[in-house]
Amino acid sequence: MTTPTLPPGASSPAPRSPAQNNGRKPVVMLGVGAAITAITLVAAPWWVVAIVATLGIVVPGVILLAQVVLPEDSEHKRDLLMAVLRYLDHRSVRKVEQINAAALRKKRRGQRRGT
Repeated sequence: MTTPTLPPGASSPAPRSPAQNNGRKPVVMLGVGAAITAITLVAAPWWVVAIVATLGIVVPGVILLAQVVLPEDSEHKRDLLMAVLRYLDHRSVRKVEQINAAALRKKRRGQRRGT
């Protein structure tokens, strides 16, 4: 059995870097800068400018962190989503059990006091 080879003169396909996959990051940062400049020029209060500047730094940072942390392979994304859904389902079931247990305790206390 032989290994498949590339035709002469063809370069090997290299994996794409995350910077090549998403060219929107500079556009987002330019948009935030333009928004801050615009609200400064219209004499907005300082706290509005501070909120927009903070959001302009935090939101792209969170998006970038999510892109780094979340896997790119669809199978891994599916596994991660299933784990999150199982966790949320377990949490909701546990909350209902706690509410039912509290109601049962309250009912038993009421029965003891009534006798």
